Amino acid sequence: MLSTSLILTTPQAEAVLSRWLGSGVGCSRIEPLQGGMINTALRLTFDQAPFTAVIKLNMDQDSPALQSERFRLAYLKVSTQLPIPRVYQYAAADPSLPYSYLLLETIPGVNMIQASLSPEDQATIGRELADVLIDLHGHTRTTFGRIHEPGIPSWADVFVPELTAMRRHVEDKLSDAVLNDIDASLKAAGDILKDQGTPTLTHGDIWAGNVMVDRRGGEWHLTGLVDPSGAKFTDVEFELAYLQVFNTVGTPFFDRYTARFPLRPGYELRRLFYWLNTYMIHVWLFEDREYGDRTAEVTASILLYTR
Repeated sequence: MLSTSLILTTPQAEAVLSRWLGSGVGCSRIEPLQGGMINTALRLTFDQAPFTAVIKLNMDQDSPALQSERFRLAYLKVSTQLPIPRVYQYAAADPSLPYSYLLLETIPGVNMIQASLSPEDQATIGRELADVLIDLHGHTRTTFGRIHEPGIPSWADVFVPELTAMRRHVEDKLSDAVLNDIDASLKAAGDILKDQGTPTLTHGDIWAGNVMVDRRGGEWHLTGLVDPSGAKFTDVEFELAYLQVFNTVGTPFFDRYTARFPLRPGYELRRLFYWLNTYMIHVWLFEDREYGDRTAEVTASILLYTR
């Protein structure tokens, strides 16, 4: 269930901050943050160091999603150089606050949606993001799956069941014709995705709303990434396709990235299955007609390749 419109009062914010810092805290500002599509995200300003923090609220009494994010952030902070926020505190709902929450370090700047970026700025950020992901994608292991589980050696055996499960979620939200095309695409997915890369640590949710940038010396630069809620070991093409599905990056990113990690032949076909997954997720969560249309388009493209 989405939790994007939850209210946090000043007394509630002060109770959270006082619990964390161990003394009375005065909160002077509670600012909604743009970009969050599942939880409510707020920036808190207060009268003790570090003077600002981000709180994510979820209406679940003890949110598995926020707990999972806490674990992933802690793992990535210790194991990689990824510029992500530190976790300050997680707590389940209690009488002082009827939501579970995750309290995080504030990454400087704004997300890419909020920034007015010139083509030159976008190119700079794209190259900086490429450098960050070249480092992240250097972390590999022998199996695919969640970072806290043993995993399995077949990427298709991880991803195709996820696609199939998502197909069930959109059963009553798409036309029979589109559902039939999804089914035909799923029949081809296993064989096509057998061409797999090395299991690679990925962020899992890099789009403009999760890319933080700041203006320094008249130019915009990357300051960090937030919400690695999908971080796991995947075929790296899963991450690259997601970067393209919303046009988060362009040629400057790929020129820098592929100089270190060239794309494998057949990427243009395989990425269609990752786009299909993303579109179905948006149909399921948001019932957005645009993503229904995109689902129809991407399945048509898959079938052109495979028939």
